[in-house]
Amino acid sequence: MRTIKTDILIFGSGIAGLWLLNRLRAAGYSVLLLEQDRLGGLETLNANGIIHGGLKFGLSAMLRDVEDLDDMPALWRSCLSGTGDLDLSDVRVLAEHQYIWSEASLAARANTYFASRLMSGRVDPVDGVDRPAVLQNATFKGRVYRLSDLVIDMPSLVQALTARHRDCIYKVGGQNLHMEIDDRHNTTAVFITGAAMEPLRIHPNHVVLAGGQGNAGLLEDIGLREPAMAKRTVHMVMLKRPNLPSFYAHCIGPRRTPRLTITTHPTRDGEKIWYVGGEVAEEGAGLDERMQIEKVQRELKALLPWVDLRGARYKSFKINRVLPADDRRLLRTDNAFVQRIGNNILTWPCKLTLAPNLGRQVLNHLENAGIKPEHEQPSEPLPLLFPEIGQPIWETLFT
Repeated sequence: MRTIKTDILIFGSGIAGLWLLNRLRAAGYSVLLLEQDRLGGLETLNANGIIHGGLKFGLSAMLRDVEDLDDMPALWRSCLSGTGDLDLSDVRVLAEHQYIWSEASLAARANTYFASRLMSGRVDPVDGVDRPAVLQNATFKGRVYRLSDLVIDMPSLVQALTARHRDCIYKVGGQNLHMEIDDRHNTTAVFITGAAMEPLRIHPNHVVLAGGQGNAGLLEDIGLREPAMAKRTVHMVMLKRPNLPSFYAHCIGPRRTPRLTITTHPTRDGEKIWYVGGEVAEEGAGLDERMQIEKVQRELKALLPWVDLRGARYKSFKINRVLPADDRRLLRTDNAFVQRIGNNILTWPCKLTLAPNLGRQVLNHLENAGIKPEHEQPSEPLPLLFPEIGQPIWETLFT
């Protein structure tokens, strides 16, 4: 049996695991990352790519002190320029700005104006040709503001986060994996066995649980059921049509939360899809696909009646947003979740945009505990495969 010693062992290749892999290796730690399926995970690859400072999760959040969340777009921009915590200069930026637009109703216009005042310095009113093409129609009577938030392409993000680390990312989906735990919930060893492979025993100094929904099972493996995990289901709708205009915007209704959020994503066949979320996705969690698509079609006709969507094909997709099951955090997720349990570090980014916050928290935990790099990166590859990079759901649903 081959034995490997490493400073950090990470479970999961979503945004949490991949971001931490890059930050930890840059800090000098030896790291191995294990993934059961494809790189990127379900939640990360199917995220809409919005790097926001709070609006996406409700204008009411602007009434709180959410300094960390407000800082995230600037931290991401520094990474995308190659000068931040990570070098993400190879990541494709789909939109440098997003927009908020109001319904024609007085209440909606007032809420949009209120949001713009509350977000002073990050929102600019725009008129005429400065508006996105979708909102330049003469019959549109609402207000439009430009946000400083941006939208990134998720497959290119996963590619950038994995490109330099093929020597330490491994797929374990077809193998048996067993965690050896002591009576203080420390992970002392991880055993990997499988047909036609040399058994492996990994001795990690620390283990990072970054498996998203899979963290519940990982916690059970180390003998714990707490902290509990909560799932918030959203029912996203995708529509595809030739010559679909690019559009990245939130529609604000009378309830001060985005009634509709639309982002545009390229597909491998050279076309585009609209990815529709917001209130309509949250409220449609209990609906079947036909009912949810019909609801979104009614919303689009009501809010963008001048946009020609004849012949568009629609698909829907339910996805769980994972959060710690803490009532306070469910209402306020302005920081990523990081908790040490023995030599394990449990993590949930809670939102894509909080990945830089997650990285800084984990490094602070290690520094405050006096945990320094100890082992060299394994010089020989493990007898395991490098996982394939996954694709967003719309690449398969429309084929």
